[in-house]
Amino acid sequence: MFGNAFKKILFALMVLALLLGLGAGVLFGVIPAIRYDVWRAEPDEPTETPDVAQQTPTPEATATPEPTPTPEIAPATAEEWVERYMTTMSAQEKLGQLMMFGFSGTAEVQNPFRDIWSNYAVGNAILYGPNIKSGNSDGGFGQAKSLTERIASSVNNSIPPLIGIDVEGGSVVRFRWNPQPVSARSLGRRRDVDFAKEQFQTIGAKLVSVGINLDLAPVLDVSENPMDTFLETRIISEDATIAAGIGSAIIEGLHAGGCLSSAKHFPGHGGTNEDSHAVTPVVDKSLEALQSYDLVPFVSAIRSGVDAIMISHVLYPALDSTDIATMSKPIMTDLLRVQMGFDGLILSDDFRMDGLTTRYEVGDAAVRFILAGGDIIICGAVSEKQQAIAEALNAAAADGRLTQERIDESVKRVLLIKLSLGTWDIQGQVAARTVPAS
Repeated sequence: MFGNAFKKILFALMVLALLLGLGAGVLFGVIPAIRYDVWRAEPDEPTETPDVAQQTPTPEATATPEPTPTPEIAPATAEEWVERYMTTMSAQEKLGQLMMFGFSGTAEVQNPFRDIWSNYAVGNAILYGPNIKSGNSDGGFGQAKSLTERIASSVNNSIPPLIGIDVEGGSVVRFRWNPQPVSARSLGRRRDVDFAKEQFQTIGAKLVSVGINLDLAPVLDVSENPMDTFLETRIISEDATIAAGIGSAIIEGLHAGGCLSSAKHFPGHGGTNEDSHAVTPVVDKSLEALQSYDLVPFVSAIRSGVDAIMISHVLYPALDSTDIATMSKPIMTDLLRVQMGFDGLILSDDFRMDGLTTRYEVGDAAVRFILAGGDIIICGAVSEKQQAIAEALNAAAADGRLTQERIDESVKRVLLIKLSLGTWDIQGQVAARTVPAS
């Protein structure tokens, strides 16, 4: 019995040892573990081979992308177009826009004027009675049209010129009209603003039709005794309010006819009996006196949108004890620009006049006029004076006396006025001037 029992015990120990060995093998990796996926009910899905070509980045993909260029924004306003155009202008072209010169002849701009205008890029012209053949059967209009076409070819032809003339009515008409425009004095006596507007709408349209775009009118000087002054019937009225009303009607009429207007002779020539063509007159009035009378028509003109104001060669000691109005910053800048709010063109009276030349050298006066706030220098048919003006402006710009900022301020005004006429393809000119060289 003992033997059988021993066998049973030995057998049990062997079975236990075998079981323990199997457990240790599984636990320590001696026997490979049974894979779980052997028991899956469905076979394995085929493994997709990655597309190496798709995963490998291309040189274009790995390169740093170039920044997208910002498209250049085209100017949207007249002012922006003018500023863009000005960046293409030479110093000489800019200075040429500040000159309005006259010439001798009725057919074309002849030498020495043609050479001066070409050499200094003169940008504007003024006509006087001797330039117009008013005795022609059509009153001189056909000849004037041919002449203005020649003028346009004699100035800086990439920018249309201002071509001015003074048609005031009465004794200052330059052409032969039918019916003849009545004088400023007659308009004042009629006190009919509609009649005044209609007369100057006709004048403006006729001038524009022959290539003249600026009428140096209305005369806004007032005097208690107009016939005692050299202006006589060119003065609308001794009543400043009437002069203001008729003057504004004249401006509106010229605008309706498509023509620019220029009031004159600021700050008022009616306070003296002397003629600034021959001497330097003195108007000894206080600012308060001028504001209550002489300046009233000019205030009205500014409100009516007058395009330009011409400055007189007259001394006003209460405003500037040293210089005549055309040389005076206190008058042109402080009074007209700042106090009265005028932002149009400031024109000089003619630089040939003794009211200026008896006190100043013409070249120096030209520089002083621009420095004081003026925009365009008018000089009739005296080539020596035109030469002196052009040379002085260029010299002052070269030595810094005339700064680029000051020059650009006036040039911008001139170009904006020209653009307003609707005859200048400034966009095409900008494009032509900025095409890169091949």
